[in-house]
Amino acid sequence: MKKTLLTLAGMALLFTACSKKDDTTQPEDNYLKGLLKGEYSITDTARYEYNSDKTVSRVRYGWIDGADVGGGISTYKYANNKMTEVWLSAYSESLVFGPNTLVAQYIYAGDKLQKIVRPQATGLPRIDSIGYGANGKAEKVFYYEADPADKTKQKNIQIDVLEWTGNNITKITANWAAPDGSPLTAIDTYTFDDKPNYQGDILMTLLEDGFDPEAFNANNVTKVTRDQGALTNRTNTFELEYNSENKVIKQKATYTFKQSGTEVNTFEYYK
Repeated sequence: MKKTLLTLAGMALLFTACSKKDDTTQPEDNYLKGLLKGEYSITDTARYEYNSDKTVSRVRYGWIDGADVGGGISTYKYANNKMTEVWLSAYSESLVFGPNTLVAQYIYAGDKLQKIVRPQATGLPRIDSIGYGANGKAEKVFYYEADPADKTKQKNIQIDVLEWTGNNITKITANWAAPDGSPLTAIDTYTFDDKPNYQGDILMTLLEDGFDPEAFNANNVTKVTRDQGALTNRTNTFELEYNSENKVIKQKATYTFKQSGTEVNTFEYYK
């Protein structure tokens, strides 16, 4: 869960969007009922706050894992009813909040998210550019960062090809180059249940650390298998427990790639 919470770290202490999105007070009013309120594991906590139109306004998160301590307050800005910026004020072992920092910008073409721009401490930003097919669904993602040979230019470092079944991304073929320039490929195949995506209330927050297919899916991932050619296939599994309203209240995630081990997360909703 820490990876998720680090991703959620893309936001800031102050929220300055206009109109009704200035409302960040959190009475447990009717509009909050049923919205995701918190995620918890043995080491991590994330708490979600919403505007009166049910868009996410802020996330307060933290973790304590032995000597590893951190957290922060993430804030989102909106324009034309779309999330446009993510800001962060974070802390580490010192427990002192850092400055409010812009960590992600979302650029749209009409109603479609076209680019995720992540400013870096120095030099050019990282950019994930999303291409759409005639059916209106994302079909390719192009990843760019500063060219090591010329920091004034962007370099394409990876291309993902997305395949859909219904309203879920069921296969991603990622292509990139090894340090010696030789081509590398990884194919991730996804399996889903038939329940609504439990992250539906917070989908855009999944993207502040870059493209994440789960922000586009209608249902919940239960298994991801990675095929990387000569390597043995590896699988991540996700066991989900639901309440009577079909809301996920517990997830047991077992990882063999990207990270390792088992994590158990529980979920709380506004009443």
